[in-house]
Amino acid sequence: MRRLCLWTLVIFAFAAALFTAFSGDRQDHQGSVLAQEADPRELEEVIRALDEAIKKKEQEISGLKADIQQTELEIARAEKELSTITARFNEKVRLFGSRVRSIYIKGGMSYLEILLEADNFGDLIIRAAYLKRILSHDSRLVADLRNEQTLLQQKKSGLEEKQELLQAMLYKLEAEHQNLLAQLKEKEEILQSSRIISSRFKPVYGITIDNHPQARPQAGLAEASVVYEYEVEGITRYLALFSTFPSRVGPIRSARTHSTILALENDVRLIYASASNDVLNFIKSLPLRHTNALFAGSSSIYRDNSRWAPHNLYVNLATLGLEKKSSQVIIRPAYLDRKGSPGTYVNLQYYSYHKIEYRYNPELQAYQRYLNGKIYKDEAGNNIIARNIIVQYAPHSRDSLNRPTPNLIGSGAIDYYAQGQRFLGSWRKDSIEAPTRFYYQDGTEIQLLSGQTWIQIMRDK
Repeated sequence: MRRLCLWTLVIFAFAAALFTAFSGDRQDHQGSVLAQEADPRELEEVIRALDEAIKKKEQEISGLKADIQQTELEIARAEKELSTITARFNEKVRLFGSRVRSIYIKGGMSYLEILLEADNFGDLIIRAAYLKRILSHDSRLVADLRNEQTLLQQKKSGLEEKQELLQAMLYKLEAEHQNLLAQLKEKEEILQSSRIISSRFKPVYGITIDNHPQARPQAGLAEASVVYEYEVEGITRYLALFSTFPSRVGPIRSARTHSTILALENDVRLIYASASNDVLNFIKSLPLRHTNALFAGSSSIYRDNSRWAPHNLYVNLATLGLEKKSSQVIIRPAYLDRKGSPGTYVNLQYYSYHKIEYRYNPELQAYQRYLNGKIYKDEAGNNIIARNIIVQYAPHSRDSLNRPTPNLIGSGAIDYYAQGQRFLGSWRKDSIEAPTRFYYQDGTEIQLLSGQTWIQIMRDK
């Protein structure tokens, strides 16, 4: 118990320092875009969700403390039992070794010499029978020693597993304390300022965004909650999900089968600049809210004549009026509850002339995105900063128009990057409408950290 209390004090002190650094940097980067004045209903909903998350976190911490205590008791018992088995095994080995030396090699004589010293045939038979009984008995002793050795190894392995489990639980306890402090701090700041982080709400718009060189820098990307990047002919394209309503997002480009499926599983309104007939028919067959920007007839969707078509179609989500902001609050952790391998640098390549990098910034506890060696910014000059990066590996084929098309139904491998760490894992999507779920290698579902997420859909390894 004394050990646990000490850990708790250390954890709180460390967490407070980390949170101060993280929250300040996060606000510097995102505050102007994601923090907004809340109406009383939004404020009430966020506070209610935070209260529920705080209560759940406190229960998790309490349960973790109990589990840690139980595991520490089990380790103490296992260490005592291992010590007893080790002493017993060593004594048996010592006695058996002495016996071998005294019986089999006494006076330097071998089995053969013992037999050759027989005075007559009867004596030879007696000696042979005697040696046979000794050998039979000793073979049982050897088997017993082997069993003891196996048991000893199993106990050692079991103890090592418990010790590894304890370390993982202590790390998770530390992370959950950090997350609790972050949630308490956010609640306090919301109550004092009546300002909330809009990305706390579920996205309601999904916009296909052009990534042709003539479309860069794009507008609104820094304000997206989630951005998918996928391959098209000779370049990539984005599907960006928004819970906020920026006044300028784009350029908008055409939909593909996979971007349509992703919009459907996220339950957002898809805004796209038309599509081929097969994709248009596919969209019509789905229970998907959608708007074809080329035929919307809304002044909130417009061409920017300072750019060349087709890389100049934009939408003003603040005035579009097709969706209301969601009342569904999403509470995500601020810190990971497990350790991975070092993952401070991510290097991806869709084409030889389209190279993506993410470099981890410890002060922001997030990744700066680079394209072809240059820092990636949006049109307003905001750096693109990702808190979560998922590299989703999926089989690709060609559609009827010979366009690259990832198959997003099924399962496959992922690399997950967060807080400067890399985790191997898997993804699974059971049907067109089912959500894609992401898992660590041990089968635990990944809880994405708060902040922007980039999902890079790549060809299979």
